[in-house]
Amino acid sequence: MRRAMSVSGNRMAAAAGVMALALAGCGGKSGDAGAGQAVSLGQQTSAAAAVQKSPWPVWSGLDFPYNEPPLAAPPAVVFGVSQLTQSASQTVFSGTHSLPAGSVQNYRIGVFLHNDVFYFQSDAVASIGADGSFSVTLPRAVGSADRAVIILYPSSFNPLSSSNCSASGSYCNGQTTSTTKLTLPVDPAALTAYTAAYFPAAASSANTQIAGLQSLMNTPLITGGPYGDGRLVRSFRDMDSAFLYDQALAVIAFSQAGNRADAEAILNAMAKLQGPSGAWVFAYMTDGTDANAGVDMRIAGANAWFAMALNAYQKAFASTKYLTMSTRLHDYLLGELMPITINNTAQRGLRFAPTNYVAGRAGIYALEHQLDAYAAMHQYYALNGGSQYLTASTDLQRMSESLWNGTRFLAGYDANTNSLNSGERYLDNYSWSVLALGNTGSKRQKFSGALTGLCDYFNAAGKLDYPSRKVSGVVGFYDVIYNNVPSSSPFVWSEGSLGAVMAMRQGAPTMTCGGNLPGDILESMNYMVDKLRGMPYATQNTNPDFTSTGSVAGTAWLYFANQNKNPYAHY
Repeated sequence: MRRAMSVSGNRMAAAAGVMALALAGCGGKSGDAGAGQAVSLGQQTSAAAAVQKSPWPVWSGLDFPYNEPPLAAPPAVVFGVSQLTQSASQTVFSGTHSLPAGSVQNYRIGVFLHNDVFYFQSDAVASIGADGSFSVTLPRAVGSADRAVIILYPSSFNPLSSSNCSASGSYCNGQTTSTTKLTLPVDPAALTAYTAAYFPAAASSANTQIAGLQSLMNTPLITGGPYGDGRLVRSFRDMDSAFLYDQALAVIAFSQAGNRADAEAILNAMAKLQGPSGAWVFAYMTDGTDANAGVDMRIAGANAWFAMALNAYQKAFASTKYLTMSTRLHDYLLGELMPITINNTAQRGLRFAPTNYVAGRAGIYALEHQLDAYAAMHQYYALNGGSQYLTASTDLQRMSESLWNGTRFLAGYDANTNSLNSGERYLDNYSWSVLALGNTGSKRQKFSGALTGLCDYFNAAGKLDYPSRKVSGVVGFYDVIYNNVPSSSPFVWSEGSLGAVMAMRQGAPTMTCGGNLPGDILESMNYMVDKLRGMPYATQNTNPDFTSTGSVAGTAWLYFANQNKNPYAHY
């Protein structure tokens, strides 16, 4: 995952294996492409939507019990793990391949175990059967590894020959290609096939999504914090990134589910990482190091989400344990409210960031960030009082509503050019505005009336390909429309689609897209859940910013949608 710079947003590229992350917008960017045209698009979609609802998604292939990495296309050679046997003295991977029987002698199987880097297991014993079976035996337990990447390659290839590898050290640094969007030890272009076996953290919850989030906490222990030891949640199954936004989502979900231990594990780790200003940077590695060291990326929306997470914990457990940390963050956000003028009216809005880590960034005011901070300030005031937080909440509501153009929300204001974004329409601007502000505004504006525009992003052909199985026919929504031109390669974005489902249920429960009610879309998306109970971030797509691996964001939002728990809710 991702992402390119944009005038709003709460996430960034998870090319974490190479430590290179670029700002993304999982929840936000900026802009509206002209109200008249946009309404026309929405009306056309609604008219065309009076059709039979989409059929349920269909799984096919081998139903192995183990999770598999998503592929960019159907595999040319099936290569999947059907059995994983572990003991104190050895680890055995068994599975299936589809190599021609007469050519198996021309191939080899190798195994990398991943901790901080990918360690090649040179003493692994592999067998490739002419009957379509294979096995690989390691003469040891996997220890603290979080995953194994198993590669099938021509006998002439050296797995340690790439520039990202050390032959003498028998390891490879992870690399992420724009095609796979996964962190892998070897470029798949050099391989015949690859798969993975995962060693998730223990999951104790009976709830599928909470268990999925627990499994993503197979990360290093972070020690020395003011509240004790803790650990971050891994943002994506196949990567080492830990985005601030994802930490917030997991804490909110754990808190709503009454899972105090895991919520506190993340909060303890984050307490160690809180900066002198009271804020956090946009992204970390799973060991707590800054993913963008040397770049001051204290992005407003992600910090506001973490403020919401601290509020969620305080409310769920009636505990002020982390109140000092929370107050420091809310006070930091108060200091980021700036006086601006929009349409000749004075406002006080939350700037994107305090620094221009990208030219002009401090002059951007993203709708989503206003919504996030509005909810955070309102929740904090309800829990703890303080007139300054109530005033900030009111100002942020006014600022958000100033971006309503009568038919839909615009996604941001650029104080550098004194202009409203007019070329971009982001899915979350429709859903999060309703979830945060309600169906109706302070002046009786009908915000829920804009939800018909969600259908402009609807896609009924989401699919996922794995090494030995696939699913097709998932319905949902993609992320953005530029200049009112629908995407030529739509996909289903789980996080955004689930927010859209929640907004539809709240503000337009009988509305359909492509004949599908909100509940139909939600049921379809539940088919995407992987074997480790995680929600892939997106169905297969060509956008380098959207991976298809299991994700915190997709899993947490699926929990919110399945449980009908709005993270923006007022207390």
